Amino acid sequence: MVLNAGIVNIMDLLAGDAGGKQFTQIVVGTSNAPVTGTETALTGQIAKNIASWNNLGNGFIIFNSTLDAGDPAMVIQEMGLLNQSGVLCYRVVISPVSKVLGVTFSINYKIRIQ
Repeated sequence: MVLNAGIVNIMDLLAGDAGGKQFTQIVVGTSNAPVTGTETALTGQIAKNIASWNNLGNGFIIFNSTLDAGDPAMVIQEMGLLNQSGVLCYRVVISPVSKVLGVTFSINYKIRIQ
């Protein structure tokens, strides 16, 4: 879901306003609380730079990154996107996925712009 801060960010970005910032990080966290739109961070948040992205067509884009082997073990239950100013613009609750210490883990965040 686009969060309140994300709506402003996207509007500024589309209008060419300096306040609009590109998305630069995928974040994962451990909360399964419903999305409210007012979130500013994830629980136990781990942020990773977006390594690549792909335009999938029909309004979908996917952002890709990797959790490194040294990143902590956690049960991932939420994901989000941060802009280059560190503002949480998107958040989604997902089915729990376990990230094990010592294992590299690909993370992909697919969103639809409509």
